[in-house]
Amino acid sequence: MSQNQIARSTGIPRSSVSRYLEEMYERSIIRGPQIFVKPAQNYHLYASFCQFKDPYTVYKGLKELPHVVYRSWNCGEWNITLISDKLMNLPLLREFKECIYQGVKSATYLPEVTTLIWDKSMEKIQQMISTPRKKTTLYEEIPANLWNSQEWILYNEFKDNTRVQAFPILKKHKMRYETAEKWFSELPQFTNIYTGFYPQGIDNYFAEDFLFQSDYHRQLTDIFGLLPSTSVFFSIGQNLLARLYVLTKREENDLISLIHQLKEKGYFTQFRYARALFD
Repeated sequence: MSQNQIARSTGIPRSSVSRYLEEMYERSIIRGPQIFVKPAQNYHLYASFCQFKDPYTVYKGLKELPHVVYRSWNCGEWNITLISDKLMNLPLLREFKECIYQGVKSATYLPEVTTLIWDKSMEKIQQMISTPRKKTTLYEEIPANLWNSQEWILYNEFKDNTRVQAFPILKKHKMRYETAEKWFSELPQFTNIYTGFYPQGIDNYFAEDFLFQSDYHRQLTDIFGLLPSTSVFFSIGQNLLARLYVLTKREENDLISLIHQLKEKGYFTQFRYARALFD
């Protein structure tokens, strides 16, 4: 949404919208809008959750590998999360110990934040909990990704924030504005676009990663999506990765209690846990 559209929708002056957005970026209250490519018959991403002997060194080294599109250093039942555009032979990597799970991932999903207060979100969640029935997954595949080399360049330039200035990028790659305009207009066919929202600034949160073995992925995302900051989800086979954010030890305890309650209700059979340190 353009700043003019935001101003019209909210009744806030255009100059104030610009100033507020700038402040929210500076304070890490918002991230993005980010672009997440949908799986296609000719395009897949692979997620791996691994243990390495020296995760910090591996985390730094993965940056240099051409097929790695995302990595995080964790502490817990796995210490490296790796997303790649090629199925990697992980035992060939130095310091490798074991892979606890690897598979084709769905497009990443970020639900909209609808409440700002932790206790209110917990109340809403309790009202939603029931025994799940219908099996669901986040995995959906489009027939084909038809991007050419120029369109992949645009993706790599804009994937972390579609609000960055377009003209310097187009000038650098000697592209016409019409090329970018057409690509942007067709993004919903090939991608999901989400803005992360962290009311207290993302650096003040703890990122908790949970890998749920479950048949009810959408039900879990609906529940955890009620938390008062943006959560991150994707499916990998029968597993659902949920990155959930908490501010305090009390919130963490509430979250763990909720997870055990959901297990009793049959939302999942088991889960693995790791705290994200850097990504």
